[in-house]
Amino acid sequence: MSLTTAQRRAHYDDFVHEVITLCTVNSIRADLNSGFGRPVAQCPRMPEHLTRHIAGFGAHRAHYTVAGLIAQNRDLLHEDGPYQPELVTPGKDSTARPALTAPAVADAAPPAPGSFAAPEPGTTVRPWRSRPDLGTHLAIAVARYGFKEATMTNRVKTLTKLGTELLHPRLWSLTSHLNSRGAARLDFAVLLEDLAWWDHDQTQTAARWRENYFLTLHTLSAKEH
Repeated sequence: MSLTTAQRRAHYDDFVHEVITLCTVNSIRADLNSGFGRPVAQCPRMPEHLTRHIAGFGAHRAHYTVAGLIAQNRDLLHEDGPYQPELVTPGKDSTARPALTAPAVADAAPPAPGSFAAPEPGTTVRPWRSRPDLGTHLAIAVARYGFKEATMTNRVKTLTKLGTELLHPRLWSLTSHLNSRGAARLDFAVLLEDLAWWDHDQTQTAARWRENYFLTLHTLSAKEH
């Protein structure tokens, strides 16, 4: 049974919440921070914490990498309420991607639809494509946190050309750099979906990252002036 787009995205949000909760235990956070964006087989300290949270959803390396990025940020452990990424005016791409067959593992059945957490009463659910992707966040890093525009622009152009094997370690290094100035409040669920589909949809995802980077940079610069 294939998962729907809504089910997958609910899982991505749940996974981020679960990893942040796991990271409240220092020894677990250290284990999750040991992956460095490497392939799953090279991350022996992570499976005991993550396996049950990703069973049935495939894209194991994407989950491992995002868990490692979350574990880098110590500030996430000391906040009240659900995690909120840093927000800004979204890019032009406001449409959901076409439904594709979700990455899956053959030895695990997908969870039942009722097993996903519902939004808390009174909360507003942002449309998925209005949430910030990596391109948007890198523009925020330039406009709000003083990262050099030329350097970040080159990073965006480089990242969007890379295959999975090179992209994941680069993301780990990049997020460490962003954390040095408190600029890594990423929408980890959106990033997780993008990484999960990178091998199938790199061209479109990379184009969206570039477009949202330049659009957000323009929007924030215009506001400042």
